[in-house]
Amino acid sequence: MVLATNLVSTPLREKGATGGRYDFQTMWGLALLFQQHGTNDDYAIIFEFHDDVALINSATNPTTVRFYQVKSKATNGGWTLTSLLKREKVKIEEGVKEKPSYIDKMFDNLHKFQGAVLSADFVSNQLCGFNAAKNSFRLNECSSEDFKKIVASVQQAYPKATEAQIGLLGFQHTDLSLGDVVSHTKGKLQTFIAGQLGSVWFSPEAVYQAIADECRRKANFSGEIKSLQNVIKEKGLTKANVQEWLDAIQSNSRSPDWSAIAPSLSYPFTEQLRISQEYAVYRAAALNSADRAVQRIRMKIAEALPSVIDDARLTLVDMVEALYPQAEAVGKKYLSPFSPSRLKAMIIYEIYAHHQN
Repeated sequence: MVLATNLVSTPLREKGATGGRYDFQTMWGLALLFQQHGTNDDYAIIFEFHDDVALINSATNPTTVRFYQVKSKATNGGWTLTSLLKREKVKIEEGVKEKPSYIDKMFDNLHKFQGAVLSADFVSNQLCGFNAAKNSFRLNECSSEDFKKIVASVQQAYPKATEAQIGLLGFQHTDLSLGDVVSHTKGKLQTFIAGQLGSVWFSPEAVYQAIADECRRKANFSGEIKSLQNVIKEKGLTKANVQEWLDAIQSNSRSPDWSAIAPSLSYPFTEQLRISQEYAVYRAAALNSADRAVQRIRMKIAEALPSVIDDARLTLVDMVEALYPQAEAVGKKYLSPFSPSRLKAMIIYEIYAHHQN
């Protein structure tokens, strides 16, 4: 547990990013999550923790970590070696302070967590101008002249830094679009789900919204950090989380279309129309495992299901009417706005979901 302890006890270097760049970093972290799911590691990624994104090889007892500094540029032209090594001077009360360069920041994590860091990469939507032929490389793969400049610069700030350590620093070019990061991430999400589950029905918009909102919430967490498990819970996502998403999508894909449900109902036309509209909305909302309000209502309905689910005498309407009063209080507490049609739609969905399991 040495790395876990060190990650928590070592002070963070700086606050996280905000705005559009912040969202770009978060969505890149989500793409990294998809990429890691095919590995055997019980991985976890953590947002805004010592760097924009940190990837550890175990959610319970990590022994290695990779750090990613994710920076986007709206203008073309790529990153020069000068821009990566530049230390800007800023005015402070005591005078002038020299801010660390991008490469200084990358090396800082190597320095703090020596022996556990597999790599520290600078990630951007723009190419690296001084090694433009490659989309991904270690800095020691640059020309010998450029690498000497990098080593000299790092050793100014960290005199004991070795060339072998500096060789763990790298660059990655991402194809994630800064101008349309949402659409691009949705595309990656759909490709990932198709690769994991094959041809299943799901709402790409609803799934993306649920997952992206959870990522943003975690990246924005700024509360007290007590342990690595606390960090992962509040600021991270794990392999188990991704599997939960996939399981929810697979289960949701088996929920019937309204056309298959309607013949089993005998509500008045207007009420049945409202329930059908709410069913379409809830079929998408059920994918959001992070929506605690919805999950509480689902749990309440699930608790009550055994009282009706195996009674062959009951019609679908009988089941809904029997379950409704048992879930009404919880529904009124957590549904905003509450409507009987919405709760009935949820009950119908859960009845069919129970039979599919």
